[in-house]
Amino acid sequence: MLQRFAGRIAATTLVLATAVGATAAFAADEPANIVKYRKAFMDANGAHISMIAAAVKGEVSFTDEIAPHAQALAEQAKLLTANLKQLFPEGTGKAEGADTAALPVIWEKWSDFEQHAQKLEEESAKLAEVAQGGEMAAIGQQLGALGKSCGGCHETFREKKS
Repeated sequence: MLQRFAGRIAATTLVLATAVGATAAFAADEPANIVKYRKAFMDANGAHISMIAAAVKGEVSFTDEIAPHAQALAEQAKLLTANLKQLFPEGTGKAEGADTAALPVIWEKWSDFEQHAQKLEEESAKLAEVAQGGEMAAIGQQLGALGKSCGGCHETFREKKS
């Protein structure tokens, strides 16, 4: 009898744990949480670019950190293209009232948006490769190409900052 009772307790506990886990997983994917994550993701990209730019411009002497930042940025860009639909699901844009600069045109012109993400991946991979060589002029040139890629996407798909 005790074994049967213990079995029922274990089964009930498993069902409750599964329900709580499912609820937590759902809450984790609330639009506000996705937007918060997405902002942090993009801020990380910007931080890597800013640190590389500061070293290339000679504002800091941390030139030995350029290649690791470029590699991290390239990895981030791969994650972006691989998870674009997760990072930018429908319902997480400015039009839905989310605290974001993501414009509705993202979902209206999804294939264009995907192409911009792919371009970021390509340009950041080139930057990582060039950064390995350590030639500041070449790094600066590729950083400029990467910046054009970022700007092209931001111009169309992100609300302009005031």
